[in-house]
Amino acid sequence: LLDLFLSFLHAPKIYLFFTLFVFSGLNLVGCNENLLWKQYSNMTSMLFEDLPALFGAELPKDGLMGVLVVTHPSNGCTPVDPPPPLSPLFDINVTKSIALIRRFDCNFDLKVLHAQQAGYSAAIIHNVYSDILLHMDYSNETIAKEIMIPSVFTSYFAAKTLKESIIPEQGAYVILKPEFSFPFSYYLIPFTGVVGMIIFVMCAIMIIRCVQYRKRMRKNRLSKEQLKRIPIHKFRKGDDYDVCAICLDDYEEGDKLRVLPCSHAYHCKCVDPWLTKTKKTCPVCKQRVTQKNPEHSDSESEEESGARGDGEGAEEEAQSERTPLLRA
Repeated sequence: LLDLFLSFLHAPKIYLFFTLFVFSGLNLVGCNENLLWKQYSNMTSMLFEDLPALFGAELPKDGLMGVLVVTHPSNGCTPVDPPPPLSPLFDINVTKSIALIRRFDCNFDLKVLHAQQAGYSAAIIHNVYSDILLHMDYSNETIAKEIMIPSVFTSYFAAKTLKESIIPEQGAYVILKPEFSFPFSYYLIPFTGVVGMIIFVMCAIMIIRCVQYRKRMRKNRLSKEQLKRIPIHKFRKGDDYDVCAICLDDYEEGDKLRVLPCSHAYHCKCVDPWLTKTKKTCPVCKQRVTQKNPEHSDSESEEESGARGDGEGAEEEAQSERTPLLRA
């Protein structure tokens, strides 16, 4: 995920921003350089989001500055008129002509090719009555290889604002500048989906582990139904039991004792929590108080029977050699 994030972060032109400078009330004809600089210091800027085309050249790292021109025809589906000559106040090596073309009627690559053939240095294709941004793809590989200028796609609102800023004999200055900022809004949904999937998998694993843990603990503990099957004996004087091995208190008349299969007895209040919350074995001799499940104890029973058979065989052999006449 970190590599994916860094690749998006350093990917050029994921988002491009227009900085729009409008020469308000400035007549470029006959204007000196000082006045132009003064207007530069008072101009306003606006930022518009866009997406780069999947064909053509990339924008320079320092950006591309130019005068915005609406093409004729506006859809750019046929050869367009060349851009008007730039004012002598502009440096031709720095300031370029940028075409503004509307969407639809033909493919994106054809529009950009016509702008390039007319002499434009870049093209801005805008949506129509929609602010949705698209990745412009090419339809003809031959045409795509001929395109050498950069192009971007922007919204209808951006194009409308740009067109309103183009005033006859005053102009509008545009800077296309690539920004290497991460597009959170564009990649938020897939990133959230990946993170959500990871969290879901982690939660599923934790739930499975918890269920497995509870099953293991349940195997080692007595259920209430199993506990009820173990008999309870009321203590009376003269019984074989005298002291509870858990609380070390002497048994008194009428005390309820839980007598385990191993014949060890304890106070119910002492041994019941041990059997239901800790282990289902006798606290003293560690003998199990219930029979194992047949499915889990087949192999164990076979081993026990085998061991028992070996013991009986050894006992018979011992009896044949050294059998006492009288047994104690």
